[in-house]
Amino acid sequence: MPSWILGLIVVLVVVLAVTAKLAARTRAPDPGWFIDSTRAAGALTVIGTMFSVLLAFTIFFALQSYQRASNGASVEAVAVTELHNVADVLEGHDGEKLHGGLICYSRAVVSDEWSAMARSETSPAVNHWVDAMVEDFAATTPEGASQEAAYAQWFDQQAERRDGRRDRLAEATPSVPFPLWIVLGIGASAILSYMCVQADRRESAVVQAVPIAFVSALVASALVVVAFLDHPYSDWSGSIQPTEMNVTLQFIDDGHPAPCDESGNPT
Repeated sequence: MPSWILGLIVVLVVVLAVTAKLAARTRAPDPGWFIDSTRAAGALTVIGTMFSVLLAFTIFFALQSYQRASNGASVEAVAVTELHNVADVLEGHDGEKLHGGLICYSRAVVSDEWSAMARSETSPAVNHWVDAMVEDFAATTPEGASQEAAYAQWFDQQAERRDGRRDRLAEATPSVPFPLWIVLGIGASAILSYMCVQADRRESAVVQAVPIAFVSALVASALVVVAFLDHPYSDWSGSIQPTEMNVTLQFIDDGHPAPCDESGNPT
């Protein structure tokens, strides 16, 4: 979804809210629908406070999910870099299998799995290279103290890579449950509807339109932020991109033969 659509959604909500308020103003009785305006304002305050608290917790929860996704991608990229260095010790600089598997893994993450995560899916190509690296490492026989130390370090870095990938894949699925979206929708609708009922024809159209325009803009913007944070890999401005894995790929793709194409698909 293009980023400008999110802004368009906010504008449409504001236009609809202002239109509804002005339409209610033309039909409102002379003193308004509420006999006690103070009591009516107090009820709106209660509704607004309850909605604000719920919205704040939802944004905080979604932000944590977004940060876990970002941290997972970073941990994974660093681990792949370290695995490349360990492969230099195990296979030598001219080694092919472990180096090639890491290069293909990184290419598949960047070219295939990132777009798959936007659809809450994983990449078969990445899964293939994970299995291939396990087999290639199992066939490695360490010789000497340095290779034995590197052999043990490989397990640690593989665990880091696995955990990093697991974290970013876990956040590919929206974390805000659908019932919570329903409650947020009810709360937002209740606030704007209540403000429309408070229409007073004794005030000018501008004075009546400005408050609900501001409130509807804030409410719609907040809900859009929740949707953005809950879909960290969507094609929006500010979404998480495979930047660090690209940096890692530039470092490890140093001329070693790789059994895959530029997108990480096996050849």
